Amino acid sequence: MAISILMEGIIKSCSTILMLMAILIPMMILFEYARHYRLIEKLSCYFNWLTKWLTLSPAAAFPLVIGLFFGILYGAAVLIEFSRDQLISKRDLILLGTFLALNHSIIEDNLLFTALGANFLVLLISRFVLAAAATRALACWLDAKKPADRCAAGRS
Repeated sequence: MAISILMEGIIKSCSTILMLMAILIPMMILFEYARHYRLIEKLSCYFNWLTKWLTLSPAAAFPLVIGLFFGILYGAAVLIEFSRDQLISKRDLILLGTFLALNHSIIEDNLLFTALGANFLVLLISRFVLAAAATRALACWLDAKKPADRCAAGRS
């Protein structure tokens, strides 16, 4: 009995690992191809509508695309680099971090969860709507807070 349970666990684990490899290896190859041919920069211009809707500067499109398609780890590295080089504002960093924390790697993560039985379209839409709503709410809060800070600084 214990041996059959152990064998079933090993077989299912190997099956899951092979399924993950079938998703992750092609994604990594596509990422390297996109990086080599600078497709990410070209793709960024198609996401200007999203940066405008999230009230981000146009400079935030590149890190947004990286985080959306290649994950939070690489997206965070790009955000850190943009922050060090002061290419985007603190406000944009906060909003991008919020959006990507909730909705990063839209292809890879959703495919992984789909492989485990989740509905791809439901995951994609619900994660995007939640991230967009939270980011817009935070943007409104940050923008509303700004004049109050100026007024407080002016009284001192």
